[in-house]
Amino acid sequence: MTEINKDTLYRLYVVEGKAMNEIADEIKVSVGSVYKYIHKYGIPARPPHKGFLGHKHSEEVKRKIGAIHKNKVVSQETRKKISVIKTVKGIGHKKKRWDRYIAIYFPDHPKSSKDGYIMEHDLVMEALIGRHLKDNECVHHINEKRDDNRKENLKLMTIKDHMSYHATKRWERIREKEGMTY
Repeated sequence: MTEINKDTLYRLYVVEGKAMNEIADEIKVSVGSVYKYIHKYGIPARPPHKGFLGHKHSEEVKRKIGAIHKNKVVSQETRKKISVIKTVKGIGHKKKRWDRYIAIYFPDHPKSSKDGYIMEHDLVMEALIGRHLKDNECVHHINEKRDDNRKENLKLMTIKDHMSYHATKRWERIREKEGMTY
């Protein structure tokens, strides 16, 4: 195993602020060796988050961070850090969810999710009717495009009526597909 020079390690890690994996690549040793020598020489280790606080990540970096954590079990603390990284744009930041709905970061809204987002179509409808939605109300997309939140495309319905409408539409599609008529 190669002996790592204390002055070189101090310069790279403390002065230049390089990450352990960058140092390992540069001096052609393993990350474990860098870690071992940092502790052996008594060089104070940086906390893992050093360099990220107050730093605005590019969209590419956010995607990489998300990809790293995909399908992994992470602690609540890590989940919160990831959430903060994704919401650096602040209140009003929009994101398109996997199900094509658009969510807006608005943590002060009474019906925002635990990560501070609320559906854009709900906010648009609340602005149109001048109040918050009741618990038994929901917003229907007339053209069934979940990301089309124009006021002309939104209709306020009770949850019961909305479920009934979509159940009827489903049955119509099934009958149409099977060529049945009743």
